[in-house]
Amino acid sequence: MTPSEPATSVPELPVPVSAWADLDVGERTRRTRRRLLLAAATVFDAQGYRGAALSDILAVAGLTKGALYFHFRSKHALAEALLAEVCDSWLLMTEEIARRGTDPMWRLLLETDAYVARWMHDPLVRGISRAISEPDLREHRTTWMATWESSTAELLAQAETAGLLAPGVDPVRAARAIVAVAVGNYGLADGPDDLWTRMTESWEGLVPIMTTPEWARSWAASDWRRRPRPDAERYRSAREP
Repeated sequence: MTPSEPATSVPELPVPVSAWADLDVGERTRRTRRRLLLAAATVFDAQGYRGAALSDILAVAGLTKGALYFHFRSKHALAEALLAEVCDSWLLMTEEIARRGTDPMWRLLLETDAYVARWMHDPLVRGISRAISEPDLREHRTTWMATWESSTAELLAQAETAGLLAPGVDPVRAARAIVAVAVGNYGLADGPDDLWTRMTESWEGLVPIMTTPEWARSWAASDWRRRPRPDAERYRSAREP
């Protein structure tokens, strides 16, 4: 196999990809924080950030105001902690994917699948995604998207160095296009399954024009299109407090 060709078997998507990233705190604190963050995410996803009342979050969590204010000063602080947990657990995910030792294009496909799977089924990601779309937290959305674009551009730059990109493909511009496609699909999708289908179709259009003919042919001959969809229950259960 030459450097410009991927393996014909598809690297398995790590499951669950929604493991918590808070093992450095005490067990009692960890369980209470998890209940509050999970409840906040659930309410944000259902009602939006502005529509979410602390009383609703406490009702879902089954906790008192004292428990809330011991950990978080306000709803805004709760949202910021939720965002931090989502970002920290994502770093764990990318580290796991990097350990697979795949080429940069396969790594990009795996990371995007993991990203989309979290959007589909991770309650914390779903909740914070809706929250940061509102004006109160819009600056966090800007940072989130910029970080996603830069990490995608870095993988594409590595792919270019490895001779995997088609001539004339600019990693930065291609990264912007990939993120824009993913965000657009997220906004247009009629539920999680439709989002997965849309992203699969989008890659079927992007890969042949972004990569070398050799890499694209080998990818097309792989099992990628038949990869299993994420298991919703395993993603949800991974976020149990």
